[in-house]
Amino acid sequence: MSYNPQFKKNIIYRLDRIVSWKYADKKIPLDQRTYFNLGDEKKKFQLMYPGKPITVQFKYTGIVEAALDKFPISKTIKKIDEQTFLLEVTTYDTGALMWFLSQKDMVTIVSPLEFRDKMKATIQRMLANYED
Repeated sequence: MSYNPQFKKNIIYRLDRIVSWKYADKKIPLDQRTYFNLGDEKKKFQLMYPGKPITVQFKYTGIVEAALDKFPISKTIKKIDEQTFLLEVTTYDTGALMWFLSQKDMVTIVSPLEFRDKMKATIQRMLANYED
């Protein structure tokens, strides 16, 4: 994690992907520093792809504990029936989308609508890969 003055925010960097680096010429002024808690942020990461922060509600028909474990900042909103739960998670969109797609037909995104549309569009592009 490092502050990037170009983007004026903290950015996550993978150590195994850094080719070169150098010490900053000057310190970051106190008024430009942003609070960052690595422990809290790690709870939102999925598959090492952060993306943009998002809170998602989705219906899940798999093992509910598995979904809650995958998203530590999560809660069960309600039990819909014996196999389906409405869950809410706070995470980052890119990695979460990848995880949701890995759950096959056990996930239905409820909100936000923009994220639901993103999921639909991704599934449609995936399906197009198999049209002969």
